[in-house]
Amino acid sequence: MGEAVAEDSSAGSRSGPSAPPLRFGILGALEAHTGARALQLGPLKQRIVLGLLLCRANRVVSVDAFCDALWSGRPPRTAHKNLQVYVSALRKELRGGGDRPDGGSQALIRRPPGYLIQVRSEQLDLLRFEELARGGRLAARGGDLTQAAHLLGTAVSMWRGPALSDLASVPALASEAEQLEDRYLTVYEDWCQAELALGHHAQHVDDIDGLARRHPYRERLRHAQMLALYQSGRQTEALAQFDAMRQMLVRDLGMQPSPVLARLYEAILSGDAALDPSPAVQARPVVIRQDRTQLPADLADFTGRAAQVRSLTGMVGGPAAKPVTVITGAPGVGKTALAVHGAHRMATPFPDGRLLVRLRTPQGRPRPAAEVLVELLRGIGVSGQLPRGPQERAALYRTRLADLRMLVVLDGAFDEAQVRPMLPGAGESRAVVTSRRRLVGLEAADHLDLAPMDEPEALDLLGRLIGAERAAAEPVTARRLVATCGLLPLPVRIVGANLAGLTHLTLAHYARRLADEHQLLDELTAGDLRLRPRLESCYQDLPPHDRTTLRRIGLLPDEPFGLREAAGALGTGLPAAEKALERLIAAHLLLVRARSTDGPSYRLPVPFRAYARERAREEELAPPAPGGTGPLPHTRSAVG
Repeated sequence: MGEAVAEDSSAGSRSGPSAPPLRFGILGALEAHTGARALQLGPLKQRIVLGLLLCRANRVVSVDAFCDALWSGRPPRTAHKNLQVYVSALRKELRGGGDRPDGGSQALIRRPPGYLIQVRSEQLDLLRFEELARGGRLAARGGDLTQAAHLLGTAVSMWRGPALSDLASVPALASEAEQLEDRYLTVYEDWCQAELALGHHAQHVDDIDGLARRHPYRERLRHAQMLALYQSGRQTEALAQFDAMRQMLVRDLGMQPSPVLARLYEAILSGDAALDPSPAVQARPVVIRQDRTQLPADLADFTGRAAQVRSLTGMVGGPAAKPVTVITGAPGVGKTALAVHGAHRMATPFPDGRLLVRLRTPQGRPRPAAEVLVELLRGIGVSGQLPRGPQERAALYRTRLADLRMLVVLDGAFDEAQVRPMLPGAGESRAVVTSRRRLVGLEAADHLDLAPMDEPEALDLLGRLIGAERAAAEPVTARRLVATCGLLPLPVRIVGANLAGLTHLTLAHYARRLADEHQLLDELTAGDLRLRPRLESCYQDLPPHDRTTLRRIGLLPDEPFGLREAAGALGTGLPAAEKALERLIAAHLLLVRARSTDGPSYRLPVPFRAYARERAREEELAPPAPGGTGPLPHTRSAVG
């Protein structure tokens, strides 16, 4: 089948202005309509393609993601052609839905490295659901509980059943449906809070009670259940639900209910009049205890790191979790990607939300603590005027965080002093900190050192980005490419993104371009993905004497080197050279190879060596040896 099929970009025909619009539904079984007519979406694999596109509406879904969903990671040799057939058939059926003269037609577009479907909120129930939920939360924050309850209730009523219920047997879509179910429950909890504040407990108590029993670990739902039962005159049942949850959490997770739930229990036990719905509640602003999850999107093609993900979720969300977990590693090794990927998988232990803040400016400089604390306070729901001083802001942040069970990701810490004011105090909130340094001075912290990928993982990532068949056609060159990237996920991702758009080039041709160290860092750029700024930031973080060490060992020959060669390049004795190298190891710029009888050997990843030589050419007074492969001439005789 020719590429013309894949490039057919319109899902609608030119049928004139009277053609009814297309509408899609995934909040229940997958469905599509044009007017009152249900479209025939074809066999299972064809519906899987449409379901995945609609789950990620208005975003590109890669061909590899389709292959994973359709064939569970074991695609046939004809996978790409089969996918083109499914897309072509969907376009043919959608074309019957008409093409609006106002530009509102459905479009199923080929866009490397995959396809996307363009829809507006009125065409897809998921987008309309999210639009209504946002409006409801805004109304609640403005004090209009009646409007908030109406909008949130309308959003809840859009669900016809479990998301993509007819495709639940497909693992990739089951995962998407699970995330959608979590979003539904969060909006349902918001709606419950508004309805109960308005005194509508009698209408909803049984529905809330039933849903809470089906989702026993959701504390906000349990909060609504207890409050509805109490307001309905069922105090004993409300208290019993708290006891049941406490026993379950201790037994299954080794933790106690959150302070918010514990305070509700005490208030119910004492018959606190503040829990009674007030007729005047409409007149005062009430802020819904909303879902405060503010994470970047998880990488759809996150690859490998299974052991590290298990370690992270165990360290952070397990029963013996310490307040802080520090992820350290080299520039481009994937610290932030791992933190975000793990955070997306920890909704249950952190029902009040998961939040990420960047601790560095776009230029790589550390942000002032006072500025970051404002972002953190707003992120956990503190509104109004804030204290002026950083110490007062930090105290308020810790006080409010103690009442929540939140996960805070602090990305790109410079040192311990920068991050200390932002760490949780008392309570059950936790922090994940990413840093190039180990931050060993932090108290009560776990540490996860992230190494470069192993070769199979790096090749798998490259294959996902450029197509597994293309990578398999030149296996030796593919290995050379990931080695040139230092087995670091960011450079591999950049190379893959570039090659995905350079389909006319062989891998061997592109590998020759990367082999020129003067050109390597310029090639490691794809859109706003760039390695050089990260290396520059890391370099500027180093003290001047460590910068000198990096420049000079960068001029050593390409193969691993020993302590004697390093001392010669630095012009120092062996003990001083050893300490200098250890500082670069601590900064995750230098790798230590296996020990031998002559001591350990050392190696700079290829991109780091290219950067070190670039800096040496610019900053060192003495020129590099011919070809840029030897130590500086004036250091050759330092160790005799």
